Amino acid sequence: MSNTHEHAAELEHHDGHGHDHEHAEVSGPVTFAVPGGLKKGAFGLIAVGAILLGIGIATAGEHSAWRLWSNLLISSLFYAFVAVGAGFIVAIMHVTKAGWGAVTRRVPEAMTTYLPVALLTMLVVGGLGLHDLYEWSHPDIVAEDHLLRHKAAILNPTFYMSIVVIFIGGWWLLTTLLRKNSVAQDSDGDVKHTGKNVVTSVLFLIFFGLSITIGSLVWLMSVEPHWFSTMFGVYQFAGAHKAAAAAGTLILVYLSNNGHNKYLKPDHLHDWGKMMFAFSTFWAYIWVSQFLLIWYANIPEETGYFLLRQEPSWMALFALNVILNWVIPFFTLLPRPNKRNPAILVPVAIVVLLGFWLDLYLQVMPATSHFAAEHLKLEHLHGPFMGALEIGPMALLGGVFLLIVPAMMAKVSLVPVKDPYLQESLHHQQ
Repeated sequence: MSNTHEHAAELEHHDGHGHDHEHAEVSGPVTFAVPGGLKKGAFGLIAVGAILLGIGIATAGEHSAWRLWSNLLISSLFYAFVAVGAGFIVAIMHVTKAGWGAVTRRVPEAMTTYLPVALLTMLVVGGLGLHDLYEWSHPDIVAEDHLLRHKAAILNPTFYMSIVVIFIGGWWLLTTLLRKNSVAQDSDGDVKHTGKNVVTSVLFLIFFGLSITIGSLVWLMSVEPHWFSTMFGVYQFAGAHKAAAAAGTLILVYLSNNGHNKYLKPDHLHDWGKMMFAFSTFWAYIWVSQFLLIWYANIPEETGYFLLRQEPSWMALFALNVILNWVIPFFTLLPRPNKRNPAILVPVAIVVLLGFWLDLYLQVMPATSHFAAEHLKLEHLHGPFMGALEIGPMALLGGVFLLIVPAMMAKVSLVPVKDPYLQESLHHQQ
């Protein structure tokens, strides 16, 4: 921790604003070789996750199926949303011509390369886990439920699998184009690549807004198909951006602290800290707005969602969700110096990512456990499950994420050396 403080102080002392004249020019590609320890750590996570998954399946008994698929859904969407949230950050940088971010942009670009894995894992969940997750996937239940019959046009296995392919595949295609143009500019320096990325980013933002709204309704909200919320899509968008900003901050601090990108300054970390701060607050705004609208209207079809999660067994996690996702990041990052200090940014980013996982857990597990109890004829389930089946999928896919993203960063320059906004980014100060 002392090394982190020393590194922050060293970066901060230039001109009193973090302005580093010594490193104002980029002479060539900024190369990155994945450290052996990082590779071993990624493979270790994959191995631990697989072992825990096996132990969980073997020991969970009659609860193994619904818990397995619930946690695979949670972990699949966790990393999918982090990856597409990184794509959103890249697209916003291009559309707004945010020159400050050029030095940092290769990190979120690399994070988007996880999306093919997200596509695969969601196809597995949709292909094998629907009957343990969604009551609308049971024809006998739908036949006896007037509302589910009316929703059958979109709540059916074919539509589910179709939007997995179209939406996540679309995210993958558009973010691949953004990265391809960015990397191509390193070779020829042609400004046309910047123009192409502005157009592609506009298309991505439109597609992302529609797809994350519709996708989250089918993948997440439909675990409780009788529940309604018109704010659910923007709620997922806020969480995805917040989590992507946190993951990107962790990677940038790692690169900076270990000397892999000497052009990163506290001013760049400051802006990433502001993203975490802003979108944690935006998430809280949407959370409170959704809660208050449902509380005030007091419609049974809406209140059931919160009544279930405010039962004594779930209430502690319900409160912790707000603490992790807003209270801690808001009050910790409120002072300006804290948004520039790696020693503070790292633990806050970890808290934000834990909060994002808990948020997804609370959206899925209360509903699927209730479905297991009521419709799969299991014993009544009281409160949350926490064990190998919860940790295993997150560790396994986390290892895959940690394997892919650094490998993709190593394939290109860590700094877009011929980006027209590079000089603005190098001299960025605030």
